[in-house]
Amino acid sequence: MAATVVQEDKPSCLLPGPELLALPGFDYQRASITSAALSDVPSDVIIKSRIRYGSRLSACKGLLLEYSKSTTIHGIRYIFEVHRPIYEKIYWLVLTCTSVYFAVSLIWATYLKWQDSPVILGLDETLVPVHKIPFPTITICPEIKMERNVFDYANISQQIWQDFKENNQFSAVDEQDLERLAATMHICDSDVAAKFAPLLSNLRSNQPQDVTETLVGLSISKNETGPFCRWNGRFYFCDKLFDFVATDEGICYQFNGLRPRDIYRDERYVSYVDPDEVDFQNYFDQDLPRLNKIKGNWSLDTGFVNQGQNSYPQRTVASSVRNGFFAFLQGLEHNYDYDCRSFKQGYKVFLNSPESVPLTSGNYILVPHGHEVMVSVLPNYVVSTDNLHEISPEKRQCYFDDERALSFFRSYSQSNCQTECLSNFTMAKCGCVKFWMPKPLDVPVCGLESIACYTAAQDELYSLLQNQTIQQSLDPNAKVMCNCMPACTSLEYNFEISRAFYNVEKTIRAFREVYEHTDAIGSRLTVYFKEHQFTAIKRTILFGVSTLISNCGGIFGLFMGISSLSFIELVYFFSMRICGSCSQRRKRKAMRHIFSQDQKEQDQVQLEP
Repeated sequence: MAATVVQEDKPSCLLPGPELLALPGFDYQRASITSAALSDVPSDVIIKSRIRYGSRLSACKGLLLEYSKSTTIHGIRYIFEVHRPIYEKIYWLVLTCTSVYFAVSLIWATYLKWQDSPVILGLDETLVPVHKIPFPTITICPEIKMERNVFDYANISQQIWQDFKENNQFSAVDEQDLERLAATMHICDSDVAAKFAPLLSNLRSNQPQDVTETLVGLSISKNETGPFCRWNGRFYFCDKLFDFVATDEGICYQFNGLRPRDIYRDERYVSYVDPDEVDFQNYFDQDLPRLNKIKGNWSLDTGFVNQGQNSYPQRTVASSVRNGFFAFLQGLEHNYDYDCRSFKQGYKVFLNSPESVPLTSGNYILVPHGHEVMVSVLPNYVVSTDNLHEISPEKRQCYFDDERALSFFRSYSQSNCQTECLSNFTMAKCGCVKFWMPKPLDVPVCGLESIACYTAAQDELYSLLQNQTIQQSLDPNAKVMCNCMPACTSLEYNFEISRAFYNVEKTIRAFREVYEHTDAIGSRLTVYFKEHQFTAIKRTILFGVSTLISNCGGIFGLFMGISSLSFIELVYFFSMRICGSCSQRRKRKAMRHIFSQDQKEQDQVQLEP
């Protein structure tokens, strides 16, 4: 008779596995993790039992319980703790959700601020002396555009118009005068050009005309407009300091501007370049010491490099009238023009940075005949830190010079960009450009027949830009043509004006001298820096990536106790621990299966006779 082996029937839940350590003084015979005495079982035992021996769902719950017990995030452990009463869990759940809500709200507000306002404009910590920046480029545009002894615009235009009005024909007019009259149509008022341009197109030949060269020939000489000037305490003949420059106001005189070869990528992009080179050694008093030769270079980004007092462009070391720019300007009454231009007489003066072209559509200083105008200048100098490159131009609202390349200009500035935009738009509409605009070498200058076209193109562009700018204020994703944002490093000149009457005749008599022009009306213009030093504006990062991370980390730490390691811990528990637990469960399951098979075989052997 076969021997029968009687085994003691013990519940498997009371048999601790090799991984489950026996607790001292705990009676496994009388307690069970599923019994009413569950509260007597330590939570570590329950958690490890669920992970190792429970179902998949139970194992996941066990892993969650283990994470909540180990995590540094505040409140989580009290919500998932095994033996904690339900009302305490609800209490901590409400507080934790409230903290999460406030944390997420503040972080979202911080993120929006980082997105919308990443850059701040503030005052620089140190004062900038005026010798660190160039003296402003001064462009003087007289309202008198023509020397009447060279070309009598009023009489010739009146003669042609009267003949056609009365006889439907015109008397013999010199071909050269017709050419000059055609050139002046580009600088006369729009209603005058609209009246005469169609008529002149039928009278004159179809030969191409150099408009700019003709206007320069008609303009009053530099020395007659400005007999003498003073710069930096030294007197000059004004023609030694002035350059002819073509603008939308016609032919103007410019002081301290960069040469076209230093502004444009190719000086042939503009239709006229003054052949005279300004030499600051040509001053009145030869007893004064000679200035050092100009050397080195200058740019807005690098400033003056290896340049002394005699620099290019010029600068001054003091903020006084003596060290500024002074010009005596005179207008001869017989040259006054009320037919081509408006009734205004005098000079329009524009101030701009040397690397930019003057925008005559902007603010200007009016110097009437018979007045003295004092202009005190306060620079508006904006610099930007290099770390702004990590923020897109759309967010910081400016361009660095290496981010926006212009076709015609060497360096980027807002005025250069606007000029290029107008030139390109005019070329697209009319196939030509106005005489003062930069252009490719193969594009012609507009003639009489295109005056109406480029005038309409300019009005259309300004209207289009205005509508697009308003649209962009409503929809940030809307695009603006040309997108001429300011340069990240820019230099502009704010000014204050003092004005008084000036009688040149009485002034000359006071000096016991006789003035040679009996019909001359003199004006005086003085431009100088208001202060020796000024405060620059610095564009810096308000919210960079590091600042955003720091602020978010501070908010998380304040409301939830979260640190960077808390996120690493979260990833660890729900990636590596899950994989490790699954691997161990598969091994235990395989071992249990092998042990069960061996036990069955042993039982079979013991039951056999």
